[in-house]
Amino acid sequence: MKYGRVDVTDVSQCPPEGNLPDAEAGDDGTFGSDSGIATPNKESTPNGHLCKVFYRMGLNDEEIVALSGAHTFGRAYKDRSGLGAKETKFTDGSTKEQLRSDGTRAAYTPGGSSWTEQWLVFDNSYFTTLDDDSADPELLKLSSDKTLFDDTEFSKWATKFRDGKDDFFESYAKSLQK
Repeated sequence: MKYGRVDVTDVSQCPPEGNLPDAEAGDDGTFGSDSGIATPNKESTPNGHLCKVFYRMGLNDEEIVALSGAHTFGRAYKDRSGLGAKETKFTDGSTKEQLRSDGTRAAYTPGGSSWTEQWLVFDNSYFTTLDDDSADPELLKLSSDKTLFDDTEFSKWATKFRDGKDDFFESYAKSLQK
């Protein structure tokens, strides 16, 4: 795989650090910013904001949704992003055993909020959990996540990835290479 951005030729064209998409709206009710970045990405909706951030990188809707699926793996930390909890029953080390995809027990530092129960396994559970109204409320479901099923164009891909792990893996690999 060849990694890297396709929309810039050197670091001077990159936005300052910290310009990943906003997961939630700011105090003014909007996502993103119109200042301090090469391409303004301020939007009133999470799906519009995701499009502004990722279209400029040459990504399409399938790729945006596929790359969002990386949230199946890992956690958000309130002290770093301001989102999530200090820890949850899935990340505190006491009630849920975390397993690797090969089934072996995984050692980890407790803390943060996860999008999935088994957040050390890379699969399509981000999409199955996100679309499950009965999913545990301690699992993260941010505005930038929920829009994947709320937006007409994104939901085509989110539904496909929810229903097919192999479809998700194939699109994720293609998108990551881009």
